[in-house]
Amino acid sequence: MLPTGCSDGVFMPQNSPSSIGVSAVRKAYDAVFQAVKLTVKFNVAEVVEMAPNWVFARTNSAGTVKVYATGSGGPEANQELFLFQKIADAWKIARYCFSTTNPPHA
Repeated sequence: MLPTGCSDGVFMPQNSPSSIGVSAVRKAYDAVFQAVKLTVKFNVAEVVEMAPNWVFARTNSAGTVKVYATGSGGPEANQELFLFQKIADAWKIARYCFSTTNPPHA
């Protein structure tokens, strides 16, 4: 069963706890973008309507990441799952999770 009133998003990053609600998601993204610079391109693999106000999208992204603290960087590649909810005629990200597709460190 799909949730009926999820106006607050949930961000579920790899190796981190979920951020739930607008202020927690904003805080998590602020921390990410203060720590790293991402230069990635998204490829949409599929979009599926599950109900009139619910859609999921499966994507892949690839590019580079630069860590501000160390100046180091390298390839960045992930697979992502977005769950969108239509609220007041606008599509909002209700849930977002990702995992790396980079090979493990040696």
